[in-house]
Amino acid sequence: MEKVNRYISFELLFALLFIIAFFLPWLDMGAWKVVGWDIPGLQKNMTKVTNFFKFFSKNKESVYTTYVVYLVPLFSIIAMCLWILLKTKAARFILMVTSIFAFIVSLNLFYKLPKIGSGVYLLCGTSILSVIYLLYILRRNKRRQKELIDTPPEGAVIEDIQEIE
Repeated sequence: MEKVNRYISFELLFALLFIIAFFLPWLDMGAWKVVGWDIPGLQKNMTKVTNFFKFFSKNKESVYTTYVVYLVPLFSIIAMCLWILLKTKAARFILMVTSIFAFIVSLNLFYKLPKIGSGVYLLCGTSILSVIYLLYILRRNKRRQKELIDTPPEGAVIEDIQEIE
């Protein structure tokens, strides 16, 4: 079994960077900056205005769809707690889901926002790096598991192994 340091790891670093990205500006228009926490409220107000003009239209947008953005820091906190409790597989799975979701959110923000702030770049970069890291860890663990299965036990004689087969 591999030793895991609960307090110093890339998993905790990535989860912490996801949370930090929400406190950095996502919309940067000179003197007016909007951090990640304010994006759903801003989008809610904009949706109410556009739905007012689309009063007779059937294509109204939902006011609450942007609140799914809050899942990224929520899942990051869950992943950090699971990692500290030494539930490494569950923490890595939650972090992978968070990374993929954060990448989708950041691509959506690159498409929709006129002036991208540093928080969106941090969110996108962290999500890409964490997916690469977690895929590397997954492949490394599979390789180690295969090596453990293929190697004979220490002190085993070749004749004993041939009798088992």
